[in-house]
Amino acid sequence: MRPMSPWTRTWPYLAASVGGFALAWVLIAAFVFPSGAPPADATVPNVMGLSFDVAGQRLRQAGFKVKRGEMRFQAATPKLSVIQMTPDQGSQAPLGTSVTLDLSAGPRMGDVPDVVGLAPPQADSVLTAAGFTLAPDTVRQASDQPLGLVIATSPQGGSSAPVPSAVTLIVSAGPATYLVPDVLGRTIIEARVLLEQAGLRLGDVTIMNTVSGGPPRDTSLGGGPGTVMAQSPASGTYLPAGARVTVSVTGGGTR
Repeated sequence: MRPMSPWTRTWPYLAASVGGFALAWVLIAAFVFPSGAPPADATVPNVMGLSFDVAGQRLRQAGFKVKRGEMRFQAATPKLSVIQMTPDQGSQAPLGTSVTLDLSAGPRMGDVPDVVGLAPPQADSVLTAAGFTLAPDTVRQASDQPLGLVIATSPQGGSSAPVPSAVTLIVSAGPATYLVPDVLGRTIIEARVLLEQAGLRLGDVTIMNTVSGGPPRDTSLGGGPGTVMAQSPASGTYLPAGARVTVSVTGGGTR
């Protein structure tokens, strides 16, 4: 009897192994690909700009899976809206593929620095260092603070605002001044009204009496008792808001 060669002894094992792999493939194909064919490709729908929930619903309806990606700051896109998708919209991918959706974290927020009391160039430097920009139009407003210093900002210092965004400076224009009106020849009541309309106030009222040695009456102004014959300061000058103007009236006038 001839001895068995190594090949004769091993081929039954090889045949069994090949047969086992073939059977396993048949079983896998039967469960994963019942039709006997791999999954078909489909077009990835466009879900850019949609909220994550709505985008996920549309992708699942189209036969895809959904995976949440990274969050990125986007000033012009609402928070949790899709800003990027992988695979990209319109591309072909096998059904069941996971589509990764990157989402907007909304605008990045920061605290507006308090620059009140600074000169505009200094305020600009502080705002720029914090990631903000200076609005092109500076607002000038009457104030008792020194001329040219920042007295407020919009948005105000300490508040939260998108970064980057513009901050408007409100700068002191110095104390407000008002033109003194001409109240000569007016009654004391009319003078009071005119001064208040001009942002000023009626001050001391002197009754003119030529009999008791008072200043002579200017007859060119006319008017009876209570008519303004002199005022100080004179009309045409400028005074701070609420300043008083003193007047002299003909005898019989009252404050």
